[in-house]
Amino acid sequence: MRNHSTRPNTALHQLADPGPRGALPMLPGGTVEATDATPEDTLHREAAEEAQLTLADPVRLGWVLDETGDVYGGAGPNARLRLAARVTAIGPAAVDPATGRPFARLLAAPAQAAALLGWGPPGARQARLAAETARGRWGLPTARVAAIEEIPAEGTQLS
Repeated sequence: MRNHSTRPNTALHQLADPGPRGALPMLPGGTVEATDATPEDTLHREAAEEAQLTLADPVRLGWVLDETGDVYGGAGPNARLRLAARVTAIGPAAVDPATGRPFARLLAAPAQAAALLGWGPPGARQARLAAETARGRWGLPTARVAAIEEIPAEGTQLS
């Protein structure tokens, strides 16, 4: 496995939940809790709990309509906020306190992540917007499509 510090910083950090129905790809995130003052606080907390990521400079990208809420037990129609943030550190893998399981942590280019997540054209637009935000706001290069990699259990250094 190659050193992740050479991978362009606009790669998305995905998770794969090794649940009983097989690996379900997802991005770190979740429900706003009483201790979260803002959705950005939720992102920081969930990224740390689920993927052991330290983030900086979150940016709101927009909303996505979830017509059924099936992923959350049929919660019904709702809108999900999408954010992008710079990853500043990737720590050692740990058990997610909400599920009691560790997640596999994957690196993928934004377009690959949208395809793997099965988000269709709206996901492809979000991936482009995330890459444009990373390039324009943070001066990061756009990740090229490459083999999807798993982050080592011990974490990795970022350049």
